Amino acid sequence: MKRSFKITSAVLAVCCLAPLFSGCASNSAQNSSSKAPNQKVTLTIYTQYSADDEKQPYDYAVAEMKKEMPNVDLKLEIMAQDDNQKLKTYAATNNLPDIFNATTDIIESFKKSNNILKLDSYVKKFGISDKLLPSAQSLLKDSSEHTYAVPDAGQFAALIYYNKEVLKKCGVEVPTDYEGFLSAVKKIKAKGFVPLALFGKEKWPGVQLFDMLASRENPNGIKDLNDGKAKASDKAYVDAANKMTELIHNGLLPADVFNVSSDDAEAMFKSGKAAMYISGAWALSDLGSSMGDKVGYMYCPLASKENADTVQWNLSGGGYNSGLGVNPRSKNVDIAAEYCCKFALAFAKGRVIKRGDPNPILKETVNPEKPYTAIQKQYVEDSSKFKTMTCFDWGLTNSTFKAGIEDETSKLLTGKYPVSQFTQSVQGSINQ
Repeated sequence: MKRSFKITSAVLAVCCLAPLFSGCASNSAQNSSSKAPNQKVTLTIYTQYSADDEKQPYDYAVAEMKKEMPNVDLKLEIMAQDDNQKLKTYAATNNLPDIFNATTDIIESFKKSNNILKLDSYVKKFGISDKLLPSAQSLLKDSSEHTYAVPDAGQFAALIYYNKEVLKKCGVEVPTDYEGFLSAVKKIKAKGFVPLALFGKEKWPGVQLFDMLASRENPNGIKDLNDGKAKASDKAYVDAANKMTELIHNGLLPADVFNVSSDDAEAMFKSGKAAMYISGAWALSDLGSSMGDKVGYMYCPLASKENADTVQWNLSGGGYNSGLGVNPRSKNVDIAAEYCCKFALAFAKGRVIKRGDPNPILKETVNPEKPYTAIQKQYVEDSSKFKTMTCFDWGLTNSTFKAGIEDETSKLLTGKYPVSQFTQSVQGSINQ
């Protein structure tokens, strides 16, 4: 799972003459300079549009919004697969799009720099909360109980997908514990296949693999490190780093892992060059449709044999405050905010209708156009057994820890980084 304009000169003058009002751009609708609703407006959106699970809901939402707000045209800029670096550059140069994909870390960072609009008044005006299921309410608010992004998708588990045909060729049973997983990696590598297609061009997959390992001993995984409730030297995290290093030493990853993009990894997996692929439950629809019965998935088959059954439903991944946010300096801020609120819900609806999303967030009963694929059905059945979830890398709120764990797990991926140094450096990022 996976968005520019300036304030009018009059408002700018007021803000310059009266620093007391420097936050005016982030205020509610009353302080905006939007055009009248009947005038033609073009908004720019920066969001994901690569795989079908992104394209189809987006196209559905655009069509629905044309009925809802016919005078608004939407110009898409496809989001880069770069851990939000391009978006951060846009913010630093005052060149943000009107609407953009805002993950938790972006929300926390952009709040401080006044680069994201507080949407509380718009959420209330358009009844957004009333349209969401109780399970989705937490996705609407940040840590201070305000809304800066409207959710367009529900909670997802991190998953390890496997190609059944490749496992069969390698004589490998689907592993259920760490010992079995390590054995599978060795056999797959010996047969000339890539054991795990992990895209190291982005940093979050490495962090998530570490979290999958750590959450086998501490169900809160990296979330407890982020919140200062655990230390990097705790057994769960040291064991995770050691196991991750052992797996890499045994050929877990592609040789050029840091040059592998998300699209590259997915293609490697679909084509049968890789036996397994790390991603989220958002990929269920696409992989189920394109690979049919050839694909299956595992949650975290990385616990010790004696502990595997106990922690089976303690999952990596989870929900987080994120979705679509608005540039507070948009030339049409009121219109952008209204469009953002309504588009996000239309996108969420489109995810169910077009992609059979098993994680609906809307109260409205929506049925998929096509029956669930086999792996989607399994996920829906499994979801009632979920006990705990951690968070994804982009759900981390401690910015220094987030940067630290990303850099340090990337070093672990080389297979040459001492675990002792990893532990020390991660703890240092928590203490800052």
